[in-house]
Amino acid sequence: MGTVLLHIEKNTNITIWGGWSSEYELNMGDPETLKWFINYTIEQYPAEKYALILWDHGGNWEGICWDWTENDHLTIEEVKIAVSESAIKHIDLLGFDACLMASIEVAYTISLTDKVGVMVASEDFIPWDGWPYDLILSGLTENPEWSAEEFSIFIVDNYIASYSHGTQGFAWFVTLSAINLTEVKTLVGQMADLTGEILADFNKYKPAVTAAKSSADRYWFGFWHQGPYIDLYQFIFTLGTINNKLTSYTAPILEKWNEVVIHAGACNGPHVDSANGLTIYFPRNRNLFYTPEPYYESVPEFAEETKWYELLTTYFTKSKKPLTILL
Repeated sequence: MGTVLLHIEKNTNITIWGGWSSEYELNMGDPETLKWFINYTIEQYPAEKYALILWDHGGNWEGICWDWTENDHLTIEEVKIAVSESAIKHIDLLGFDACLMASIEVAYTISLTDKVGVMVASEDFIPWDGWPYDLILSGLTENPEWSAEEFSIFIVDNYIASYSHGTQGFAWFVTLSAINLTEVKTLVGQMADLTGEILADFNKYKPAVTAAKSSADRYWFGFWHQGPYIDLYQFIFTLGTINNKLTSYTAPILEKWNEVVIHAGACNGPHVDSANGLTIYFPRNRNLFYTPEPYYESVPEFAEETKWYELLTTYFTKSKKPLTILL
């Protein structure tokens, strides 16, 4: 029980706030806790550049930082609100040391703060040891002039290298990517154009949508190809390849991709050729992880503005087989 803030120095940690007792117990699933932490840090330790890293279990659009004592967690909307309402003017790098957080839904929601430059997160799960902070912080200490982009590339490369030997069970599933949030809004606008076209003549485009989502790399329970998240780049690329009437909508997204994804990497496993940096929610079928209402409530701006919620609802509703009654 309890909460502490530590100032980490060479070979030692110094407690600067709190203690291991119920007197200092904080709810890590409360956005006010995150906002307080940001404000306290910038007031006590002002700096020219800031990196904020959230560590714990991650659930993509469902949220992060589960507090089992309080039975609470931070939704993505709550992370957005905490950052937006905090006193900090700019967070150069926001890292998610948690599973599944590298999605277009998460990236877009965080970009709406207009305060975050680069996001670093994983499309797939993150092993128990998480990021190799000894390597990451050593590099930053030696290169304090790094930009957020340079630092993010270093994080991705060292994270992937630290698990490349595959000594930890399913470490070969490891992925990490660095996302330029200042370019995400443009990408989302292009996606809205694509989704609108598909919905305008859904029955014509449905075969291409099915083929694209079925062939795209799938994340979480990926070993069994059951997970609810697919690689967005692969999905978009395949859509335009299968149906050339969609090419004029998919091409701008593919052209924009390298401006959005600064760097992406994967261990030598099933994702090595297809971890392109961002996933999107598209369950394999309506019986596996399809929860439309919680999805909309968790990332309403993305769901509404891209019409992605409408596309999913239309797709899975029209995918139901009609009941035939023989008399």
